[in-house]
Amino acid sequence: MTSRERLLAALRSETPDRVPVTLYESSPYNDGWPNREPSYAPLLALEREYGDTFVRAPIDVPILFGDPNAVTGLEERNVDGSIMRVHEVDTPRGPLRSVARRDPGLMTYWQIEPFVKSDADIERVLAMPTAPAEVNIPRLRDLEARVGDHGLLLFSIGDALGHVVGLFEFEDFVMRCATDDGPIRALLDKVQEQVLRAIRMIGNHVKNAAFRLWGPEYCGAPLMNPRVYFPRYVVQYDQPATQAIHETGNFSVIHCHGRLRDLLTPIAEIGADALEPVETLPLTSADVTLAEVKKCLGQRMCIMGGIQAVTLETGSPETVRQEVQTALAQGAPGGRYVALPTAGPFMVPLDPRALANAEVMFRTVHEHGRYG
Repeated sequence: MTSRERLLAALRSETPDRVPVTLYESSPYNDGWPNREPSYAPLLALEREYGDTFVRAPIDVPILFGDPNAVTGLEERNVDGSIMRVHEVDTPRGPLRSVARRDPGLMTYWQIEPFVKSDADIERVLAMPTAPAEVNIPRLRDLEARVGDHGLLLFSIGDALGHVVGLFEFEDFVMRCATDDGPIRALLDKVQEQVLRAIRMIGNHVKNAAFRLWGPEYCGAPLMNPRVYFPRYVVQYDQPATQAIHETGNFSVIHCHGRLRDLLTPIAEIGADALEPVETLPLTSADVTLAEVKKCLGQRMCIMGGIQAVTLETGSPETVRQEVQTALAQGAPGGRYVALPTAGPFMVPLDPRALANAEVMFRTVHEHGRYG
């Protein structure tokens, strides 16, 4: 099978020739920072040789300010080498401002000042008009041609909750949900309209692509009660988003880190095609095994993940090999499993240990990744 055929088979509940395996967060067919960072070239070469690639595709239809993890704005460099990004936006009710920081040796930004710091800021966000949008079809066709049979396009759209939480300090968001969530619901409704617009506009031009809904993890334990908030803030919005994705002939992928035990049943209710990245015990941030997730959801959706990023970054090759073999033993039986790490590296330069362990992951799946 080609990588594209292999991934499609896993998502469709068919049986590929072997378990697909991928870095997921990085691809040799993209134009992101790993593709411009020399120390990541060997890692991307491994993905090209051994990987079944999900290729991040551009989101031409804006949803509020976009992915809060993909920070935009003017950069300022501090004397300690850190970089500050300041993002200022004019609205009909006044300006909004956010600030994020990137420390030396890392390629990720941390929010230090959110857009929403007051009730007035919420009103400013609600007053923002929906920006015009047009899908860049030539760029999309060029990316499809570049990828070919090596993988599938992945549009990391995000869900309503993910975009709304990114506006706040998380503690402020939690307190508002507990005291008066009317403004929160108004923001969710506004964003949902833009999420559905993005799905339909992009979905009209692609087929058999993955649309990734990140955000559900924010309603998980321990800071929020998933029994109260997950149905209200996730299922209610991600069900129609998933339906819209399916209507365009594409796949819905739920991205959810953290504790999953109380989320498995409501996740199933969304009707999505896949769940990733599945953090598992003995991680302190997890409360399930991959076998438990597979037992609960494996007949309804593809399980993607189960290989812990911390093991790839800090473990020995033998530890990685054992963990990958365990993931295959628990995830592969019955099909509908894709092996991938729970997160991608973001240190610069890339740690040689992470590179060596990634190669162990790839080779172990190629050797042992058969469906039982």
